Amino acid sequence: MDNAAFEDSFASATHPTSPFYRRGKSFDRSVVRGRAAMVCLHDAMLNMGQESYDVLGTESSFRYITVSRGIISKEMASKFRSWWIKPLAMYYTDVRHVMLLDVDDVILKDPAIVRSLDGYVKTGTTFFYDRVITQRRFLTGNDSGEMYVHKLLREFDYARFNVSKGLAPSQQMLNTFAYRGKSIHEMDSSMVLIDKKRAGKTVMDILFWFITEERFRFTYSWGDKETFWLAFEMARAPYFFTPWGYMPVQGSDDEEAEILYMNGKALIDPYPQGIGFIQKAKQNNLFNTVPTHMTPRQQRRQIDKAGYPGKKFNTECLVGMGATPLPEYFSQNLLRRRHRHGCSGLITAL
Repeated sequence: MDNAAFEDSFASATHPTSPFYRRGKSFDRSVVRGRAAMVCLHDAMLNMGQESYDVLGTESSFRYITVSRGIISKEMASKFRSWWIKPLAMYYTDVRHVMLLDVDDVILKDPAIVRSLDGYVKTGTTFFYDRVITQRRFLTGNDSGEMYVHKLLREFDYARFNVSKGLAPSQQMLNTFAYRGKSIHEMDSSMVLIDKKRAGKTVMDILFWFITEERFRFTYSWGDKETFWLAFEMARAPYFFTPWGYMPVQGSDDEEAEILYMNGKALIDPYPQGIGFIQKAKQNNLFNTVPTHMTPRQQRRQIDKAGYPGKKFNTECLVGMGATPLPEYFSQNLLRRRHRHGCSGLITAL
């Protein structure tokens, strides 16, 4: 891990000499490392040959990290050809204020505004909740006869990471739906904001443990999503969740809520198999083509299917939580996003 993210001066921070941390010969060391754009790639997405590295190396503000060249084994690197590359990038980057965004996000407002909100100012983090789904999997899964999140808190090797007190879950943890056995998910990771300097090395070391060891022992998460907040909890570091349920919006109680972003490839590409399969499309696919409503902003809670006894719904359906029309500008933003998605697919094909 590059410790530059924990130092006061990013412009003067030393840069490791190695075959996997690379900056071009013309790299401008006056470039501030507090904020930067970070792109996560693996060879199943884009074949990065030596020529590509040479070309990118001519950019004065560009740096690349190749984790399969000495940081971790090639076998381990192959385990990150998925969403798990996101926490790996979080661990290795020397950028301080990191914002991870999924490629299928539909951004409606400048996400940088989140860094000015109280939660980020106080803790250096902003996390968003996921849907509440009550089953026995992932965080609430059976781990040798005990609910996973309970066993994690009890048996975690606190001494290995120099975390004092041992078992001492925060009140925030005790109040989670996951800890109370009410949801298999807690966090959505389509947008993650972390100030690495304030998070500290212990949080990053625990995060690395989750993605290189623990996930192979027990599937505690659907993808990488739970890794971030759990790393903070196990390190006794403060972290912040937005108070709202699964609806990424901004604004205080006294302000009109605005949509910050939406996540879902189903909105961007409703028919990934082509329109030839439209007769077999599910009801939610038809809705995703021309969405008109969204769940209004509200505190996180379980869905309410009392009015639909015995009926089954897709997990995307937030039953009993109401609906409010999408703002007029949403369709324009979604159309623009779909055009970009289509163009990127064409370029990839070429």
